[in-house]
Amino acid sequence: MNKKIITQFILFFIILLFTSLFYFKYFLKIQEKSFQLEEVVSSLNLDVNSSNIIENIKYISEDNLGNKYIIKAKYGEILDEDSDLILMKNVDALIISDNREEIIISASSATYNIINYDTNFKKNIIIKYAEHKIICDSTDLLFNDHKIKLYDNISYNNLNTDILADIIEINLLTKDLKIYMNNQNKKIQVIHKSNANN
Repeated sequence: MNKKIITQFILFFIILLFTSLFYFKYFLKIQEKSFQLEEVVSSLNLDVNSSNIIENIKYISEDNLGNKYIIKAKYGEILDEDSDLILMKNVDALIISDNREEIIISASSATYNIINYDTNFKKNIIIKYAEHKIICDSTDLLFNDHKIKLYDNISYNNLNTDILADIIEINLLTKDLKIYMNNQNKKIQVIHKSNANN
């Protein structure tokens, strides 16, 4: 009889151990993310005239590869037609990778998806990283695809080159640029600046 009770206790503790490990590995992380989101929301100042307007909004996201995405805006409005989308004004975003240069994005406005973190930037967009500077009218940050797509009135320049093109894509994993035109018959305009030291 004692062997049977001891075996039951051992099985009970093994099940309890696995249940605890499972809880701490999966559910605790979800609660931590939820707590961080609650902390961000509680630190926001709401406009008394509209419950959909949020001042000084900030979201921090991180993917499974360790890339961190921080987006801040002076104002945000939760859209009535889709509560997963926030329309932001006076936006600054920062993409941080462990082994790569930071990417800084500034824009007049953006639509941020709080579920998949994708962001559509509009108007007066300036993107900077390393020696690169890109100005355009529209940009899509596709967080899960690890890509930034820039389009509409693109002007790219670095230390000694200016480029005018229709579309530029930045791979967030490698930071490689892909530059091309919508119409294959049109050519990308490249202007090489002479270096004053040469």
